[in-house]
Amino acid sequence: MSLRKSLISLRVLALLQSVLMLAQTALAGGFLGGHFDMLRMHGLLGRGIVVVALLMAVAAFLVRRSGGPKTVFPASLVVLLALIGQMMLGLNRSVASHVLLGVILVSAVAVLSQRAMTTPLPAARTAAPVREKAPSTELVP
Repeated sequence: MSLRKSLISLRVLALLQSVLMLAQTALAGGFLGGHFDMLRMHGLLGRGIVVVALLMAVAAFLVRRSGGPKTVFPASLVVLLALIGQMMLGLNRSVASHVLLGVILVSAVAVLSQRAMTTPLPAARTAAPVREKAPSTELVP
């Protein structure tokens, strides 16, 4: 996969991850505010966020392998591992630690997304222009 395609994939996943994290904070706030039905949605979305983080780590690996910045891949792995830990804290009802790690994760995803979005895209390869045949100067009877 080319660097351009892998960077675009990383950008799309980073944007999706950012939007999902924003929705996750809203669901957590709703639950902590007394809307207990939001806890189930919070858990389901958390699992989806981990899947997107896994896909983002794969995209970051492809960026690194294609010659892109080397710091995005390790950072995406750290976010993935922290999200798995976050899910375990939530399942164990460790609310204080879960909220603290959640705040740190939202910040980390914001920085990772910013880095993905500001990495310059290489120029797109364009197809060679098709040359038209010059009009023939021969006379055909």
